[in-house]
Amino acid sequence: MLGRLKTFIVAHRVHLLLFVVSAAVLALFSWNWILQPSPHFHFTDLANSFLQGRADTDTPRHHRGERQEPNDPPGYKKAIDRHLTGPDGKTQGWNDWASVREITTTDGEVVRGVFPWGDTDGSRKNEFHGLDKTVRIIDPKVDIKKGCGSPGGLCDRKDWYVSFPPFPAVILMPLAAVFGYNINDVLLTVLNGALNCLLLFILLEYLVSIGMSRRTRRENIILAVLFTFGTVHFFSTIRGQVWFTALIIGVSINILYILAATGARRPFLAGLAIACGMATRTPIAFASIFFVLEVFRDGDRMRWPGFGHVLRKGLAFALPILAGGIALMILNYVRFDNPFEFGHTFLADGTRNSIRNHGLFSFWFAKDNLGAMLTNPPVFDGKAPFIHITRHGLGLLWTSPFLLIALWPRVRNAYTRNLAVTIVVIASILVLYQNTGWAQFSYRFALDFMPYLFALIAVGGREFNRAFMAAGVFGILMNTFGAITFDRMNMFYYD
Repeated sequence: MLGRLKTFIVAHRVHLLLFVVSAAVLALFSWNWILQPSPHFHFTDLANSFLQGRADTDTPRHHRGERQEPNDPPGYKKAIDRHLTGPDGKTQGWNDWASVREITTTDGEVVRGVFPWGDTDGSRKNEFHGLDKTVRIIDPKVDIKKGCGSPGGLCDRKDWYVSFPPFPAVILMPLAAVFGYNINDVLLTVLNGALNCLLLFILLEYLVSIGMSRRTRRENIILAVLFTFGTVHFFSTIRGQVWFTALIIGVSINILYILAATGARRPFLAGLAIACGMATRTPIAFASIFFVLEVFRDGDRMRWPGFGHVLRKGLAFALPILAGGIALMILNYVRFDNPFEFGHTFLADGTRNSIRNHGLFSFWFAKDNLGAMLTNPPVFDGKAPFIHITRHGLGLLWTSPFLLIALWPRVRNAYTRNLAVTIVVIASILVLYQNTGWAQFSYRFALDFMPYLFALIAVGGREFNRAFMAAGVFGILMNTFGAITFDRMNMFYYD
C-alpha cells in the first residue's frame, strides 16, 4: 500500500505541488477571511432552504442580535449577525436577497410583484408591477386591505429569495445537513481555487497529449500559475463571498467542459457540465457554442460529419442540458411565476435604477462594461496614497496584459477559431449585462471566459519571450496588490 502511494506521489508530484502550493499561497492571502465563514452566505442559506423543502427563505426577516432558538440550524443567528455587521461594527442592511410582495387589495384581489419606483417621490411611486406582467396603481395608504397579522395590520407580505443560480447551494447541501450555517465557504473557495490551478494544468497537458498544443510541461506550469495568481482569479478566490464563489466554481466547470467538449468526445459529460454551469453562472450556457463547433471539426478544418454523427452527439449533449433547464425553470416558476426569471429583477425590492430602466441586458450597458473589462485605468493624483482605483475595477489590460498574446496566435486552425468564437460569444453577453462587476479590483466576470483564453494561448503556439514573461510578472504583481488591498485598504479605492 505504501509502495503504491509512493509511486502515485512520484508520478503526480507536479500535480500535487501545484495544488498544495497554490492552496497554501491562496490561504495566506486570505488570512483574515479564511478563519470563519463569509458574511455573505447566500448559498448556505439556499442550501438550508432546500433541505427544508422550501424555495424561499425567512433569513432577511431577522435582525442583528437575536438569540439562537432551539429549532434554528447550527450557526444561524451568528451568520445573520456577520452579515448585518459592517466593517465599522455598526448595523447594515441585507445585501442581494431578492424580494416579492404579496398584497391583498381592498377589493379582495391578491397580487404578487414589486413597486419598482417605490423609493422615489415621482408620479410612478405607486406603480405596482405584478409577476403576471400587469401594471396597476396601488396606494399603500388606502388600497391595501387591513386585518392581516397584527390587529389592523396591512395584508402586505414580503417573500424573500436567493436569486443566484442554485448549483453551488446544491453542492453545499450535504454540508448544510451536518453543519447548518457553520460552513466555511471561504476555505472551500480557496481550495476550489487551488483545484482550478490543477485542473487548468491537466487541461493544458491533455491538449499536448492529443497534439493540439506543443507547449512544454514548464510552459504549462507557467500558464497555470499565471491563471491562478496573474488574473482576477487571485483576488476572487480568497474572498469566499457568494458572487466570487460562483465564479470560482464556474471556472472548474468550464475547464471540465473543455476537456469533455474538445473533439466532441464526451457529449453527455459536456452537456452535464453546461447544465451545472448555467445553474452556477448563467453566461456559461452560451459556451455551448464550443461543443457545437467541435462536432463539425475534423482535425485542423471544419467539415460536415454526417447527419447520424451530428444527431448522436447532439442528443447526448442536449439531454442533460434539457433536464437541467427544466429543473431551473420549475424553480423559477415556483418562486416568481415565470420560468425565465431568476430573481435579479427583484433585488433591492425591484428598485435598482439600472434594471428598472433598461432591464438585465441592454446595449445601454456596453460602454461601461467594455471599460471595466478592458481599459479602466488607475488614477494617479496628488492625494495620498497617490493611486486610486474605481470600484468598477481596473481593466484587464492593466492587470493581466500578458493575455494580449492570445490576439496573435502563431497556429491558426479550426480549434483555435472555435475557442476564439466561444470567448467572443461569452464576452458579448457579459458586455450587455446590467452590472460591470462592481465592486471589484478588476473585471471579475472575465472568469467566465478565461479558461478558453488560456487554452487559446496554449494552442496558439506563440513563444513565451521576454516581453510575455515580463508582462506575466507584472500581472502577478498587480493581482497580488489587488488581493492584499481590495476590501482591506479602502484608501486605494473610490466609488
